[in-house]
Amino acid sequence: MQAAILMAQFRDYDEIVTRRRSIARLYESLLSDVEELVLPPGPDVEGDHFDVFQNYEIEADRRDELRAYLSERGIGTIIQWGGKPVHEFAGLGFRVSLPVTERFFERCLMLPLNMMLTDDEVTHIATTIRGFYSGLV
Repeated sequence: MQAAILMAQFRDYDEIVTRRRSIARLYESLLSDVEELVLPPGPDVEGDHFDVFQNYEIEADRRDELRAYLSERGIGTIIQWGGKPVHEFAGLGFRVSLPVTERFFERCLMLPLNMMLTDDEVTHIATTIRGFYSGLV
């Protein structure tokens, strides 16, 4: 069953990638000047970098407050791996400290990135994020 679904999606693969990259491009244009955010490399940043934008993961100051603010306004987000880097899962037996990775996981937040999102919805999400940081909304 899963293989049949994937085969059907492969027929639309180019369209899916194009739409996801378009959404990423729109997020980038609307959020790139928000100082409290670090955005992923955009779809047009470098010729050798190609991303299908399965996710649009940002780093955000006051991440948990931002996430609650978005949730209160009906905008769902995801924190990858529950906000815990793989090396911190006790069952794996790692005994290392990776401060850069740990800092990233304190700040990471995935924004909605679904090819069914309209440009107006992406603009609404970005405007809501901007409002959070400017205190205007």
